[in-house]
Amino acid sequence: MAAAGGKRAKPPGRAGQSALDIAEQLHSVRHMLNNGRSSYEIRQALALQYGLPERTAERRLKEAREQQVRELEQLDRKELAAQLIGAAADILKEAKQTKQLSNALGALGFISRLTGLEMPRN
Repeated sequence: MAAAGGKRAKPPGRAGQSALDIAEQLHSVRHMLNNGRSSYEIRQALALQYGLPERTAERRLKEAREQQVRELEQLDRKELAAQLIGAAADILKEAKQTKQLSNALGALGFISRLTGLEMPRN
């Protein structure tokens, strides 16, 4: 079927996506990865939200993971430790609010290991 101007309409998820579209998709994938979504869930979300075929969704997953690795390689060790401590503190707060004390203890243990305050075991 021809679109206005005599050009054929491109099917969703096919060639011709702009760099902005791809960047948005990668941002979405990274967000889902950071929230613990599985590869299967991410591929399904990309198909529903953007109409991407499975191969394209898999490429977006691969590129998003590579971006995360590049960012981690550039992070300063102290900066990374600070981010991890912040995340553990959020987990600790949530665990205390929901009375999940084993999770709270786990977060405290993680923080103590990151800060070097963990007591050595004999």
